[in-house]
Amino acid sequence: MGFEMYFLRLVRNFLIISLCASYGKADVISDLYDALHMDRINEIIRLEGIQDAEGTGEAYLPPNSVDRFVAQAKSVYQLEAMERDFKRLLTQNLSIPDANEILLFYQKPLGKVASELEVSARIAISDAHIEEMAKIKLKEAVKSKNKRLDEIESVIRTLELVEQNLIGAYAAQFAFMYELSKLGVIELSKQEPMSDKEFSDYSDFSKSELGIVLNKALFSVYNEMAKDQSQRLASILGEFMKSEDL
Repeated sequence: MGFEMYFLRLVRNFLIISLCASYGKADVISDLYDALHMDRINEIIRLEGIQDAEGTGEAYLPPNSVDRFVAQAKSVYQLEAMERDFKRLLTQNLSIPDANEILLFYQKPLGKVASELEVSARIAISDAHIEEMAKIKLKEAVKSKNKRLDEIESVIRTLELVEQNLIGAYAAQFAFMYELSKLGVIELSKQEPMSDKEFSDYSDFSKSELGIVLNKALFSVYNEMAKDQSQRLASILGEFMKSEDL
């Protein structure tokens, strides 16, 4: 009887610890989602996804079916579902200790400025006109041997060594970030652009073990979300194409 009581207490304690740990992780992931302004990133992805769906419909379907296809395609890019998927996948890709340490960085003044810059840059480069302007300014920075480019290139090299797929959207927005903010092309919600010291500290964080862990986690999350969205979009398109054949 004593052993049974001990075993039941052990199981009960294990369940309590497990539930508390799960709640704690969900809480820190939610806070990190907010600190990184992922709601704004997902809104951009939603708009870009719907635009891509329209182009896909125009390429594969007759004109009278495009609007109906796009209307159904919007179900693939529902913000609430995207937020749930993001948090679920990030929970799978980040440990509690890493998530807490990363959150601490983004709750500091430098981290808040950095996250605002990252999101502003991501919003800006979704506009083709601004992206072209940024590329021109980047070339000018190379010609003038802007010392911040060394920091940017160092980050890109570090991330490339970890995972080749990291040289993509994140690296691009990081490269454009400072030049865009300095030119006043993007709004920073009353935040001042980074000083040289702050920029250096931020690049150090990006190259650190925590920065690399965060980048790998974010790319894993968005790669998985993009794959799922593409499959669902293809399924909707396939149904439309079959109905047209009938």
